[in-house]
This record gives sequence, structure tokens and C-alpha cells, in this order.
Amino acid sequence: MFEGSKIKKLIAELNEAKTETDQSKAVEALVVYGRKAYTRIIDAFRNRRLHQTRAKAVLFRLCDTHYMPDILQLIGDPQEEIRRTAKELILKKYAEAAAQPLVDYLRSPDSSYRMAAVDILCTLKSQACVLRLMAMYAESDTEQKKGIIRILGETDAPGIAKLLIGALSDTSLSLRIQAVRALAQLKDPESVIPLTQLLQVEDTLLKRTVLDALAAIGDKRAASAVLYLLKDVDLVIRQKSTECVIQLADASIVPDVIKLMRDKDVNVRRCAVDVLNNIRDPSTAESLVAAMKDSDWWVRQIATDALAEVKGEHIVKFFIKMLKDSDDVNMRRCAVEFFNKAADPAALEPLIATLNDADWWVREKAVTALGTLKDKRAIAALSAVLNDSEIKWVIPSALASIGGHEVIEPLYILLDDSEKRVRVGALKALVKLKDPDTIPKLKEMLDDDEEEVRLEAVNALKALTGRVFKAGEGKPQQQQQQTMRTMVGFALPEGSIQTEAILVLDLCNSTGIANKYGDQFALDLTKTLTDKVRPIVKKEGSRFMKSTGDGFLITFPKVPNAVRFAFTVLKEIAAHNKTVEDEAARIQLRFAINQGETRIDAKGDRLGVATNMTFRVEGVKWADLIPMEGAMKTKEELPLVDRVLVTEHVIEEASKMEGIHSRLVGLFELKGISGLHRVYLITYNA
Repeated sequence: MFEGSKIKKLIAELNEAKTETDQSKAVEALVVYGRKAYTRIIDAFRNRRLHQTRAKAVLFRLCDTHYMPDILQLIGDPQEEIRRTAKELILKKYAEAAAQPLVDYLRSPDSSYRMAAVDILCTLKSQACVLRLMAMYAESDTEQKKGIIRILGETDAPGIAKLLIGALSDTSLSLRIQAVRALAQLKDPESVIPLTQLLQVEDTLLKRTVLDALAAIGDKRAASAVLYLLKDVDLVIRQKSTECVIQLADASIVPDVIKLMRDKDVNVRRCAVDVLNNIRDPSTAESLVAAMKDSDWWVRQIATDALAEVKGEHIVKFFIKMLKDSDDVNMRRCAVEFFNKAADPAALEPLIATLNDADWWVREKAVTALGTLKDKRAIAALSAVLNDSEIKWVIPSALASIGGHEVIEPLYILLDDSEKRVRVGALKALVKLKDPDTIPKLKEMLDDDEEEVRLEAVNALKALTGRVFKAGEGKPQQQQQQTMRTMVGFALPEGSIQTEAILVLDLCNSTGIANKYGDQFALDLTKTLTDKVRPIVKKEGSRFMKSTGDGFLITFPKVPNAVRFAFTVLKEIAAHNKTVEDEAARIQLRFAINQGETRIDAKGDRLGVATNMTFRVEGVKWADLIPMEGAMKTKEELPLVDRVLVTEHVIEEASKMEGIHSRLVGLFELKGISGLHRVYLITYNA
């Protein structure tokens, strides 16, 4: 009785010890009582009278090999802290000595003991128990077999691969999946052919697991078998198999990939051209050139990227010819994109001619491609299109890339442009030239009517002079005057086709608000929104705007205009909401942005597939999402309100904008629009 009281007191002292010295004294005092102390320590630990770290300290000091059976008994304890402590003791104090006793626990009727034993044996990776485990396998039930497979997969003993390959034929699906995962860890080449045979099964999870295993093993023999899963009905399987083939394949698989590029399913063609793109073999060039005629824009884009890597004289000639294709704007778009990625002097004159293309996107990319060439012969051509409202904003950067004193005069002209971003771009370009003769002109910009321009002028002057200037230092006060800025109007004839950035803005739950608070309340909200939107629309140079009742359809000349508009509106509305006391009067919005061709009707309205697609994207719901690799996993990741969703036609340009970040939401079927479509969420951080 006296010893029990003493042990109980020491346990209390250990638990309340304030210093390491006090803790060590209590531990040493408890160790003297041996097994009598052990029982009470476990009891105190289990009943939370002894903290885990203190319990662990005394158990590590007390428990020698004689205590191993007692510690093993704790691996199935109901309390997680005790199970975790027991596992640490076994791994650090007993290790290999505990392997065989742990194997016995695999036959325990209690699943918690079996699972704990499997986890510990997987960590131990003991070779000593391999033969016994292999002998046990044949006479074990399915759950025991799965545990044995997990353990064997962590070792590298002879004969294991053969047993695991045999398990691939088991009637239990979960057991086969466990065997596949174990073979992936072993990376045994003998398992490649048996694994590829499993790709014929219907179960999606098993096929995914096999693809992961083949990718981990990395044997090129699997590439051909995996390739034909590009036609699988499951989208995730197609994506995963594409990634696997890219990892495994070499040029020998090109003929088979070419066959898939003729498939009627656009998604199969997309995957096939993606594979060709990543093989990076000159022999794929002709097939990639053929892919440039594909009806799907994504296939053409991937082929363009791949050919830019391959290059070669005949490929350059092919794309120069595409630049002159007057019948197909998509071909011309791909061509200018190619020369942005693969600068070639032979393209100079064709690119200069393209500055007069009917499509703004082609003209814009031609400007950036000419900048990439850095040929002074392009300066005159770029100077001739300074008044092109759709592309002038990219000209400063191109001129800066070309460099030289000859670009200063056209940059001065752009400093007087009506658009703020053009003036900012011209300032940045002049800084890159590092020409001190530009300083007087830069000083004039300190009096610009836009704060952003004035700040950019301050930065430019500091970079060139080392001095910090302030707004207002540019001209004498009596000479200051505002530059007249004009907006370009867009009167488009009926039936004309325009390539535009299309934005849909929706006022969330307007019907519910009207039903609850009355029509006048809802109308007042809509009027507030309209008052906020109109100046921003004008500022971003909108071509068209109409009310949709509870929102707007708006088009812009290019994607950055639409993106800036969306986030400027969100910022303005957020500021407005802070001033509103009645929560019901707070405005919540949703935006969708797409890019494509619109057809103009008699009223100037925008019709066509691209417009319809924008409306569909605005209203996508989590329940309709088709998951894919890299996409959002939970519905909480997709905001219900105050969000900006964009299509795959928009994401590349949007992602290049400063402060813009993007996330793939997933794939969606959009009503009335053929195929599956990636939808992205973009956010802005200032």
C-alpha cells in the first residue's frame, strides 16, 4: 500500500514538474519501482493524469526488452495517444526484435491490432519476416492479404514481385489495387506487362492506380498500351494516360499517336497532339503541321507551341504562308503566335504586312513578334499604326525591345495618347532606352491628369537621374494645361463579325430580393450598380453594353479591358457595401469573361456561340463540375458570389496581367455548346 501511494505521488510530481531537473528526478525515482510503476504509469496516461510527453519520457527510460510484450499490447489501445506512444517505443527501442511478434498480430480478430501491426511493419521494412509473410499469404483472408501486400511492398526481398503479380488476378478488387500500389513501390520491370493487361478492366479506380504505377516504374514498354486510353470514356483517365504517355514515350510511338490525331473526338485529338508536343522529336514535325488544320483551336495551339520548339526552315516557311491565309483568321492567329515563340528574320516583311490585318488579335501579336525580332526596319511600320486603338497599347514595349534613338520620336507621340495605359507603357519603354535626352519630356509627364501616369513619370526620372521628383515639377504653373483625351466610338454595321472580349455581369439573387423587399428596392439596387458601372465601362473603352434586367452584357476590344473592368467594379462595390447599414442593400455580383467572334444585329446586339458561352459560364454550378487533375477539389473553393470566371479562350491573356492569379475550377458541359470546357477562377491582388 505504501509503495502504491509513493508511485502515485511520484507520477503527480512528474506531471507537474516545472524544470527538466525535476522531471528527471521523478523519472529516475519511478524507474526504481519497475513493473509496479509501469502499470500505474499506463493507468495515469490512459486517464489523462499524466501528459503524453511525460509518460513517454518515463516509459522510454523504464521499458527494456522484458516489457516488449506489454508495449505490443498497447498498439490497439482505444486511445490514439497511447497507440502513437507504443509505436514510437517499438520502433526506437525494439525495432527488429519486434518484427516477428508483430506478424502474429496480423491474425488478430481485432482489426485495430491488425492495422497497427501493418503500419509498424511497413515502417520497419524487416527482411527477417519476409519468408514467413509469404508463407502466410496463401492461407490468409482478403484483409490479411492486403496487409501482407502492404508490408511486402515496402521491402525489396527476392520473390516478392512474383507474389504481387499473382495477386493482380485476385477476385477482390481492393486487393488487386493494393498489389498494384505495392508493385509501383518495387519498380520491378517484370510487372510492366501484367500491369498493362489490367488497363483493359472497366473499373476506373483500378485503371487510375495502374497508370500511377506504370508512371512510377517508368518502363517505356508500357507507352503503347497506355496510349489507347486516350480514347477512354472517363475524362480523368484520358488526362492521366496522356501524362503517363508523355513521361514514358519516345519517337517510336509517333505513328500510333498520329492515328489518334485523326480521331473524330476532339478531346482525343487534343490529348494526341499534347503527346506529340512533349516528345520533342523532329520526326513529329509533319504531323504537327497537319494538326494546324484541325478544327479545334486547342489542338492548333498545342501544335503551334510544339513547332516553335522544333523550328526548321520548312516550318518557318509554312507559318509565313499561314500569315497570308486571308480565308482563315485562326490560321493567321496561330502563325503570329508561332513567331512570338520562334523569332525568325525571314518573317519580318510578312509580319509588317500583318499589321494591317482585319483581326485585332493578329495585329496585336504581330506587334509583339516584331519586337521580338529587334529589327530596326520594323520601326517605321510600327510608327504607322500608332493610331490603331486596338493595338497601340503593345507598341511601346515592342519599340523598347528594338531599341535605338530611332524609337524615341514614336514613343513621344504615344506619351500624348488619350489612353492612360498607352502613356504608362511609353514611359516604361523610354526608361529601358536609358537615354538622358528624354529627361525633359519625362518631366512634362509629371503634370499628367492621371495619377498612375504621374507616378510612372516619377519612377522613370528616378531611374534615369537618381533624383526623386514630385508631380507638378514638370511645367510652370501658368503653363499647365489638361490634354484633351477622346474616346474612339465603334459604330459597326449590321451583320458584321467582330472578335471581342465578352463580359456578363450578374446581380446575384435579384429575383429573391424583389420578392422579399419589393420591386422598387430591387430597382434601386440595379440603379446603384448601373451608376457604378457606367464610368468604368467608358474608361475601359467598351464597344457595346446592354442591360439584361439583373445585370449587363458588355464587350471590350480585348481581354485585359474586360478583366480590369471586372475587378474595378468589384472594388467599387466593396467600398459601397461598407457604407450600407442594411445588409439587404449590399450588392453581390458574378462575372464571366469569354473571347470570340460576335455577330452584330440591327440594334448592335451581340449574337453567336461566344456570347451564349459567356452566359453559360456565369451560371456554372459546383454540382455540374466534371473533376480533373489540377482542378478544385471541394465546392467551398468556388465562391458563390463576387467571383470572376473565365474560359480557356481568355485565361492565357488574363494570367499575364500584373496581379492576376488563376485557378482551374474544372470541366463543364455548357448547354447548347458542344464539347467539354475548362472554366477558371481569376482573382486580383494589388
